[in-house]
Amino acid sequence: MHDVRKTMLAGTACFWVFAGPGALAQEDAGVTVLEPVTVTSTKRSEDIGKVDAAVSVVSGAELEQRGIRTVEGLQKVFPGLTMGNRGNRIYANVTVRGLSSPDYFNPTVQVLVDGIPQSPSTFSQPLVDVEQVEFLRGPQGTLYGANAYGGVINIVTRKNYRNTAYIEANASPQEPYGEFGGTVELVPDTLYFDYAGLYSYYAGDIDDVATGNDDINSSHDGAARFALRYAPVDGNFDASLIYSREKLETREEIYVLQDHVDDRDYNSAFYGDYPLLKRDMTNVAGQWSYTFGDFTLTSITTFQESDVQRDFSSGAGTRYIWPQDERLFTQDLRLTYDGLMFSGVGGLWYSHDDFSGWKNGYPGYYGSSKNNVVTDSYAAYGETTWHATDRLDLTAGLRASYERSEIDAWREDSYATGYGFDFESSADFNGWQPKVAVGYELTPDVRLYGVISRGYKPGGFNHSISSIIDAEPYDAESNWNFETGLRSTLFEDTLDLSASLYYIRSRDMQFYVGPIGQQFIENAGEAYSAGLEVDATWRPTHRFTLSGVGAFGRAEFLDYTNSYTGISYDGNRVPYAPDVTAHVNAAFLLTEDLFDGGSLVANLGVNCTSQTYFDDANSTGQDAYATVDASLDFEGTNGLFAQLYVQNLTNESYKTSGYAFGGYELGTLGQARTFGLTVRKEF
Repeated sequence: MHDVRKTMLAGTACFWVFAGPGALAQEDAGVTVLEPVTVTSTKRSEDIGKVDAAVSVVSGAELEQRGIRTVEGLQKVFPGLTMGNRGNRIYANVTVRGLSSPDYFNPTVQVLVDGIPQSPSTFSQPLVDVEQVEFLRGPQGTLYGANAYGGVINIVTRKNYRNTAYIEANASPQEPYGEFGGTVELVPDTLYFDYAGLYSYYAGDIDDVATGNDDINSSHDGAARFALRYAPVDGNFDASLIYSREKLETREEIYVLQDHVDDRDYNSAFYGDYPLLKRDMTNVAGQWSYTFGDFTLTSITTFQESDVQRDFSSGAGTRYIWPQDERLFTQDLRLTYDGLMFSGVGGLWYSHDDFSGWKNGYPGYYGSSKNNVVTDSYAAYGETTWHATDRLDLTAGLRASYERSEIDAWREDSYATGYGFDFESSADFNGWQPKVAVGYELTPDVRLYGVISRGYKPGGFNHSISSIIDAEPYDAESNWNFETGLRSTLFEDTLDLSASLYYIRSRDMQFYVGPIGQQFIENAGEAYSAGLEVDATWRPTHRFTLSGVGAFGRAEFLDYTNSYTGISYDGNRVPYAPDVTAHVNAAFLLTEDLFDGGSLVANLGVNCTSQTYFDDANSTGQDAYATVDASLDFEGTNGLFAQLYVQNLTNESYKTSGYAFGGYELGTLGQARTFGLTVRKEF
């Protein structure tokens, strides 16, 4: 009953929700004028008011004001999105609409940067020079395939058409950083060079009670991005070449005993020496598009390389060295059409993923191992919208896909214990992902929509092998999504309100089972999730804005017996899928006439999460909790922005992941209180 009361309190306290469909543009005689918002996550440029799906857009300026600088931080501005690492940043956990990511290498949500798909090990990355971020919720298999099982996050970087520059610095004892970027106009109105760079440091917030060392979970992160764009004014052809690089070094993979969560203490005498993770990520992409009449032909070719070094302990005297690398190549060729009666997109897709992982041996039991998993994916897709009347749109789409996965793995039987293996195996999977949608403009300010779509995650092989069991592939997972919603701007543009109701039925869920450290993936029966997402911004006066996001639902197993324990978990909650997530932000304009026309805004944000379970047995998890953020923002008329901020004001200590083992509960922790002063100058 105590947990139920905490969940109800979290949901009540955080009902109002953030990120409405419009962006503030200007003030005229006290009347707020909204800029139109365009989204590209549907693989065609569309006004957000015409998209018949649950979609939210947050501008780069809004992210700056909320102090959000990483992909993980997006959970504070999007409804129903839960993101956190399970130990480290290469194992990002993404949950939306009760669909979690138990397999780190085959996640629920696809993350894109300028339409370029990111490999799962690079999901947790900094946001650099961002124009806006789009979140398309619900299965998006028709357009994106396997890893859009629960939705798509599309990060759009700034693309200026004149000489610009900016520099930003953050003075903070916990998280100092510096960033710069801009655009150089190489040929007037034709050729541009974009650049951006970032370096950040995190000082750590966990102490070691065994040695007395403080702040042992520090990290360094550096990133750079360059783009050469050919984009002539009024031209029908444009092209770009993009290169980005990130180097991360962190000791964040710290597990804390349950009794030490509140004090944020680690015991190296119990759990072992400090971990070390290094990730080196490289992206190269080429894009071009050609417009002829009402058609546009677009090609996006990408290559991403992720090299990871991972050393960690799981007990005193142990040390595991598990490096991995991944090479991902993708090609998307598509044709869009935008006519008066019909519009749509169709295309061909290919991807080649080459993953290799190594593990050192365990003295006395087994030797070192290596596994290589190669997956090729092919797909043809199409989606067409019939504008039946000036108010009614009907959409139908279909994707046909084929995947082939191969594994080659061996482990030395160094101690003649029989724990060695050497096997090769392959498997093929076919899938189809249909979609139908209807949208109706009830009034010029209110649009209703309904969607039925199918999500699909192909089968494959475990990337983190532990035994001969991993020679067998796991089957594909699928779901059906039924949703209805509305998008509206009401009361003379003072209230933006979007809401969606959904029901999702999943089958053959891909789930880890087995003892900790020796887990394998199996198909875990059926589950359902149902809920309400709300997305609103209220501007009752010129000076006050109340905004936020919220999701209220339930996700549980319907038919699932764990093959390792033999226990039925029917009725248990799906791990990492809280019933309630909500984030509220209140902004008050203190003055508009500071230092020759500068504005000063006070922000207060509350972030609520209900009880979350970390395993299928619901034996370990995190109780409901809330964090508070606050800031004081100054924006001048000369491109100067300054923010005095504090995140997690009450210094709430909570777990982002965890497990139970040998009578103990351990978990990784969310970030403690941070504060600082950010200054940004644009030229």
